Amino acid sequence: MNRLKLYAVALSLMGSVTCGALRAEEYNITVVTPETPTSFINLYLQIAYEKGFFKKNGLNVVEFLQLKGGPLATTSVVSGKADLTATDVEGIINATKAGYGIRAVSSPAPKLAYVVGARKEIASFKDLKGKPFAVSRAGALSQYVNFPFLAREGLTKNDIQWLSVGSSKDRMMALMADRVKAAVLYIDNAMELRDDPSIHFIAEISELLPLYAYELLIVRQEDIEKRPEKVIRIVQSIMEACRFLKDNREEAIASFIKWTSADPKIAAELYDFIVKRGVWGVNGGMTGPMLDNAVEVSIQNGVLDKPIPHEQFANFRFQEEALKRIGGPIPE
Repeated sequence: MNRLKLYAVALSLMGSVTCGALRAEEYNITVVTPETPTSFINLYLQIAYEKGFFKKNGLNVVEFLQLKGGPLATTSVVSGKADLTATDVEGIINATKAGYGIRAVSSPAPKLAYVVGARKEIASFKDLKGKPFAVSRAGALSQYVNFPFLAREGLTKNDIQWLSVGSSKDRMMALMADRVKAAVLYIDNAMELRDDPSIHFIAEISELLPLYAYELLIVRQEDIEKRPEKVIRIVQSIMEACRFLKDNREEAIASFIKWTSADPKIAAELYDFIVKRGVWGVNGGMTGPMLDNAVEVSIQNGVLDKPIPHEQFANFRFQEEALKRIGGPIPE
């Protein structure tokens, strides 16, 4: 073998050793979920954990914590107590606006899966003028996703009596008790009401907000700068979990029942609803137009007073790097 060939072989072996050493390095991580019990939509966090996607990618989960509320989960990442969670677009925009060092790195749930449930006497949004409407809190996503529907009916946000109730489950209970005439509900809770003759559904929020993400995956800016390999593996693990959910119906349903004690029939219907609408971000899900639209909606609803570039709260590098490793088109 001549000297040139020997040199080429040596370089190849060095590259293999370096790559192997890089992959061999493990990272300890703490994962927090934004909802308890979980929604089927963000079950990807549980799936990445219990099906071993984190472990396969060299991520050792030292704690898996289920919190009740996106703001609590986001605060855990901001404070350094957790390495990743999911949050809504409003949450990441507000956090970065306040100067916190976190960034969105993919969108495991790139489509909204909210529906508006209403009492039977409410035929449309027009009938809600002056009526109580349940939201999680004033200024939250569960409130302002309704504004386009109000505008379509010639109403303003001040025409509605907004009632801060709490979680989607709490809003569902308020609607059932006739404390409110309408509420924005996760599809999970809406499915529980499908046989209630006193309630029907007057809108799917994604109809007028097709480019608004349900959730973004967030990590600390410190990890982006100092431990980029760790972040790539986090994104890859969540992406693989989303693919598992989409491709393994029975196992996905069984896992959801395990984590939530949901009725099997409701769980099956819920799964089919989600898959039909392409809610899981099997290729990462995050796009520039999606984030720019979120900024525009935030301006319209007073969360922001002027436009900001999405680079201030999101980083596409890690979604693209994960896709290079596992294959798939870059979301557009």
